[in-house]
Amino acid sequence: MRIVITAGPTREFLDPVRFISNRSSGRMGYALAIEARERGHEVVLISGPVALPAPVGVRRVPVVSAADLLAAVKAHVPNGDALVMAAAVADWRPAARHPVKLKKNGLARELTLEPTPDILMEIRSLKGPRLYVGFAAETHDLVPEARRKLAAKGLDLIVANDVSRPEAGFDVETNQVTLVTPDGVARELPLMSKRAVAARIVEWIETHRPAGALAGGRAGDALPTLAPDGRLARQLRFICEIDKLKSVNRRTLLMDGSRYENDAEHSWHLAVMALLLAEHANGKTPDIGRVVRMVLVHDLVEIDAGDTYCYDEAAHHDKEDRERRAAERLFAMLPEDQAREFRALWEEFEARETPEAKFAAALDRLQPLMHNYRTGGVVWREHGVRSGKVSDRNRHVGDGSNSLWAFAEALIKDAVEKKFLDP
Repeated sequence: MRIVITAGPTREFLDPVRFISNRSSGRMGYALAIEARERGHEVVLISGPVALPAPVGVRRVPVVSAADLLAAVKAHVPNGDALVMAAAVADWRPAARHPVKLKKNGLARELTLEPTPDILMEIRSLKGPRLYVGFAAETHDLVPEARRKLAAKGLDLIVANDVSRPEAGFDVETNQVTLVTPDGVARELPLMSKRAVAARIVEWIETHRPAGALAGGRAGDALPTLAPDGRLARQLRFICEIDKLKSVNRRTLLMDGSRYENDAEHSWHLAVMALLLAEHANGKTPDIGRVVRMVLVHDLVEIDAGDTYCYDEAAHHDKEDRERRAAERLFAMLPEDQAREFRALWEEFEARETPEAKFAAALDRLQPLMHNYRTGGVVWREHGVRSGKVSDRNRHVGDGSNSLWAFAEALIKDAVEKKFLDP
């Protein structure tokens, strides 16, 4: 299929310096573009100003204002099979754009606003057989307001989310949405990564694709069809599926502070740490091969469940259930013997009872602690985390390695002294 996706905010300039905009990061729209491209669809991504790299294999069309966005949508929708309006369009713009910077004392006198174009209403006449998917970002009356917009704009699907929720609003890695269709059905999805939400939306588009549209399908789906037997086909599908882990971002900055670490990088880092630090495990040296397998498998469930920030107490109330359901889906993709093996490794890590699991968990706690220290405690301060909570959270390091816990305690103390971490 040919899918047109809009993403990010628009900016409406008052003068060369000041503009009206919103907090949209573009992550949801970019996740949709990446997911659709991975499934083999042709994607045009019309993007407002964001700090995200262009997805590989996607045609990105940069825009700034709502008028720019409308022009780009009008240009590309006629050649598309589906439109997904994930952009957060500024509702108002200055009635006039001044060519020079206005003085502060003249702003109140000069700031007259007018509405920006309602893009979906403007292009309603272009719809024809193609699918239109909209988004409704609300702070109250979520489903009633989504249904009103769905009917008013002639949409096939509207994705509604409560942006007042800190874990599901703007500029975060997760989202919780409700899918509303014209038949009155409102399907509420659990809190999950934006990539996982994107997968559900693209799956819906594929299921409801208009007549004559190419089916598309995940690019990796061609691999299993080339396999000589069913076992290899299942293994290849699983390999394609776990590539999604590279798109699940954690709340830990890389040690150079340049961006957030993703789950695949975290798992690799732990595996190398296990090889290097095995001699520091408590008691008899554990089976390091098993430790490595455990740390490579332990976060796969976050493909569906998303990363849960360790100091976010509210997000932990359903974490166990979300990850259990994810484990059931993911590991069931494998041949039965490997499904049992992977599930057993995941459950062993979660239980933290064997020497191998205790050491693996110690590494899992120590690694982000080191990242937070190396980046000057930016994430700790951002979330108001204090030293007592960090110490309590990381005491399990001592279950796997007394020497690594002694190092962790010294690191926490030094972080407080350096003011990376509040006492």
